[in-house]
Amino acid sequence: MRGRALDIAGAALAIGQLAASAWLVPAGDRIALPGGAELGELCWFHAAFHIPCPLCGMMRSFTALAHGDAGAALRFHPAGPLLFAAMLVFAAGAVIALVRRSPPMVDRRRFMRGFEAVVAICLVVGLSRMMTMMTMMRS
Repeated sequence: MRGRALDIAGAALAIGQLAASAWLVPAGDRIALPGGAELGELCWFHAAFHIPCPLCGMMRSFTALAHGDAGAALRFHPAGPLLFAAMLVFAAGAVIALVRRSPPMVDRRRFMRGFEAVVAICLVVGLSRMMTMMTMMRS
């Protein structure tokens, strides 16, 4: 039952994130509410240290991708489209596993290896961007 609960919780989080990306509106280099009000600074790390965290730009990337702008999505965070696609696949797989009563996604070794690879890629890309920004700031 533990695996099924993790599948349901993970799928709910993924669907929520993807739905929020579709609901929010791209506003240049920012994100806005459907009424036009900008959300402002969303990352506490960036606000505190003035450098991007490894995931900075991910929400903007998701929002751009949800609105059909793959170029902007890659610009905001190069790993954004990968994580977006992985979340779609996970949510769909979890729902299918639940309906078919097949083993939960989190109990499948291949899924977990894929999940770990996506997380690693996102972090490596994000850390690389972070280090580049820090180097540029020192110059």
